[in-house]
Amino acid sequence: MKKFIYLFIVLFALNLQAQLGNRGLRGNRNPIPQTQAKPKAPEFNVERYVGIVDYDVEKAAKKTGINLSSKEGKKFSTLLRIYNRDTNQIKRINSFTLRSTKDMVETFQQKAIETGDLSNQQKVRKTMTENLKPIVSAIRIEDNKLDEEIFLLLSDKKYKKWLKYNKKINKYIKPRKE
Repeated sequence: MKKFIYLFIVLFALNLQAQLGNRGLRGNRNPIPQTQAKPKAPEFNVERYVGIVDYDVEKAAKKTGINLSSKEGKKFSTLLRIYNRDTNQIKRINSFTLRSTKDMVETFQQKAIETGDLSNQQKVRKTMTENLKPIVSAIRIEDNKLDEEIFLLLSDKKYKKWLKYNKKINKYIKPRKE
């Protein structure tokens, strides 16, 4: 019976050491030094905030269910290419404003991460909104023109797919009820 108890204690100790590994009953002798992870540098996508989208014609046609070789498909691709050209021109003309606004927001975010001070957040947001207001209005005009043309071009089913595709790429277009 004594041999059985000794055998049980030895097996229990081996099992305990196997489960706990090096830590075991001796404690953690060589801890791995933990370093603080650096926060990711702030990145503000000003084009996405303004609503500038560069449509991929083939992908948009595929998601909408349009055959590009058809008459409807050619008109659709022409509309998207014109839209892309016009928005790129708006982006090019206002590149300085877009870049300076992006730098201003990223600088504020970096300082907020370092110091934890968010007292200037309202001021930065107000300045950003004022700087980008003309660009947003120009983009909305282009969006409305594109939406009117596509609404007239597509059937109801394809138009719903178009709206779904735009929602997926974070471009909200108000659905029409005509």
